[in-house]
Amino acid sequence: MAELLELDGVVKHFRRGTEDVVALDGVDLTVVEGEAVALVGPSGSGKSTLLHLAGGLDVPDAGTVRIDGSDLAGLTVAERARLRRRDVGFVFQFFHLLPSLTVAENVELPLLLDGRRGRAAHAAVADVLERVGVGHRSGHLPGELSGGEMQRAAIARALVGGPRLLLADEPTGNLDSTTGRAVLDLLSSLVRDAGTTLVMVTHDEAAAARTGRVVRLLDGHLVPAAGLERPVGRAGSAAPDGDGTARLVGTDPGGTALDGGGTEPDGTEPDGTEPDGTDDGDAGDAGDGTARVGTVQAGDPDGTDSDSDRDVLDPAGDRASRPT
Repeated sequence: MAELLELDGVVKHFRRGTEDVVALDGVDLTVVEGEAVALVGPSGSGKSTLLHLAGGLDVPDAGTVRIDGSDLAGLTVAERARLRRRDVGFVFQFFHLLPSLTVAENVELPLLLDGRRGRAAHAAVADVLERVGVGHRSGHLPGELSGGEMQRAAIARALVGGPRLLLADEPTGNLDSTTGRAVLDLLSSLVRDAGTTLVMVTHDEAAAARTGRVVRLLDGHLVPAAGLERPVGRAGSAAPDGDGTARLVGTDPGGTALDGGGTEPDGTEPDGTEPDGTDDGDAGDAGDGTARVGTVQAGDPDGTDSDSDRDVLDPAGDRASRPT
C-alpha cells in the first residue's frame, strides 16, 4: 500500500524555563494507507508531540513530516490548515465539543470553516452521525449526552470532512471500560470498512493490542522491541520489526507491562504532562494560531480541534482479548 504518513529524522525541542527539553530526537516512522498504529510509552516520552507533528499542528525543528508526499514544513500556514481540514481528523480524550452548539452544529463546524454549506453539508452531517450511532442525538447539546455519546459525536466531527488520516489522542482515556470498548469498535470499523488510516496514542495496553502495529516511545526515541518474539496477530504478544516498533504488545523485555495501567517502570503515574508542559490529551499553541490538539474554535483556520471483542483494528489479525 501507499505510504500516507512519513516522519524522517524528526527532532522537536521545547523550552521549559531555562531548560531545553528534547521531545523527539531523530524519529523515523512510516504509516501506510489503511494501517492502524498505536503509540505507547510513559508520559513525557513524546507521543502527543509526535501526533501534533503528524497532523501539521506543529512543525519539527529538524527532519521532515510528509502526508501523501507533501512536506508539511514547506507549506504555508494556510496550506497546512487546508490540508488538516480535508485530509486529517482529530479525536481527543476530553471530546472538546462546544457546549452552546448542538451535536449537529458541532459536527458541521469544520465544514462551515471550509466554506461548505447548505444541503450538501447538512446531508454529510446527518450521514456521519448515523454512521457513528448518534443520529438520534443530533439536536441535543453536549451536556445532555453520555460520555460515550460525546466521544462518538467528536469522532463524527473528525470524520465529516472525509479525512484519510485519523489521529486519536487517548480516545478512551476519559471513558469507562465498556464505553471505551464500544469506541474502539467504532474506530475499528472505520479502518476495516472505510480504509481510514489510524494513529492512536494510548496508555491502554489492551487498546494498543487491537491495532496492527505498536510503536513504543521512550525519551523521544523509538524503543527497539528486542525479546518480543511471539507471532504477530495475538493480543498480548509481539514480533520485532526492524524499525524499532513492535507488532502488538505485551511486555517489555524485562517483563514489565507496556502501559497496562498503574505505574510506569520508573515509578511515575502513567498520566502526566508532555515535554512541552501540556497534558497528554490537551495542547498548547501550535505557533500558527491553532491549537496543538485542543478545542474546535471558530478562530482556528481549519476548524478542527484539532461491542465486539474482534480485533478489527487489524483486519488481518486474530481476535484480541481485553480485560473486563
